[in-house]
Amino acid sequence: MEHINRQLNINLNKRGLKNIADSAYICFLFEKLKASILGKEIQAEAISFKNNILKIKADNSVAASEIRFRADQIKKAINDKVGKNIIAKIDIRVI
Repeated sequence: MEHINRQLNINLNKRGLKNIADSAYICFLFEKLKASILGKEIQAEAISFKNNILKIKADNSVAASEIRFRADQIKKAINDKVGKNIIAKIDIRVI
């Protein structure tokens, strides 16, 4: 019996949706891990993931500074979950 992940990847590639699914998964992982890395008081949200760049929205400059300070830790945590170095850079926007 074929593993479901392999079949899912084949079907997503056929339909041109693999990059979109990967982007959604990386953003999901950030949302899942952010409280343990940044703490509950830092308000941030993953906006997108494209070309190995994770874009994060911060509510204020203090949150943006904390994200910059912990960027390597965020990259490592997500890359470890994915099993490869997929995030090259984190881009922070204050909105």
